[in-house]
Amino acid sequence: MHSNIKLGKVLGIEVGLHYSWFIIAALMVFSLVERFREAHASWTRGEIWTVALVTAALFFISLLLHELAHSWLAQKRGLRVKAITLFALGGVSQIQDDSTNARTEFWVAIAGPITSVMIGLVCLNIALELGWHRSAEPQSALTGILMWLGYINLTLAAFNMIPAFPLDGGRVLRSMIWAVTKDAGRAARIAARVGQIIAFLFILDGIWRYFSGAGFGGLWIAFIGWFLMDAARISSTRSEARAATDRVARVSDTMSRGFVAVPKRD
Repeated sequence: MHSNIKLGKVLGIEVGLHYSWFIIAALMVFSLVERFREAHASWTRGEIWTVALVTAALFFISLLLHELAHSWLAQKRGLRVKAITLFALGGVSQIQDDSTNARTEFWVAIAGPITSVMIGLVCLNIALELGWHRSAEPQSALTGILMWLGYINLTLAAFNMIPAFPLDGGRVLRSMIWAVTKDAGRAARIAARVGQIIAFLFILDGIWRYFSGAGFGGLWIAFIGWFLMDAARISSTRSEARAATDRVARVSDTMSRGFVAVPKRD
């Protein structure tokens, strides 16, 4: 996935936004506005919108840190990283090289969720130190921002650990199968099929929720399933193509030798 809006470079890696990222940004802001309005009737409209926008902006930074963790560790492992693109379902680090072993695949994949968990726990602990109680709504704007930023990052980590490509959990699953089978291609194919099954379940759940009265929420789950299904299909196709080319040792293996020489005419 390529970015439509270039934001600059971090650690020598180009960072950009895909247009679809604004969908999740808008949904987050509006949902936070509704939540803060219900929980804090004494807050002014300006305060509610400010807190919602600041929370969304900080989430953008934490999402970027999630992807930078992937990219930084990939670079440390000798892999080239072209760019980071943030889109509707989070972000993607465009790592140009394939992992050379299962261990590298595992640690590069798990680095993002670990980073999100750390950010989430730090935010929640700071909010607790400032007087927030788990059983109550935060009373100040600062604790409100920290609480929601903490929960959002923990949710991001959990979502990314679903074993479906292109999510981090799918790559972790691939690394584990790779470590057991010692076959990277087979591991990729199995992980892609698992991802397709999970994506199909997402679609069914979303459709069921929609017709059960969940409305847009159900359609959103179905959309996530459709995206994961398409990404898993592409991953499976690429792994099959890579396996086919790996079986070719030399260019001469693909050349036709049964040709007929035609004599030159004067």
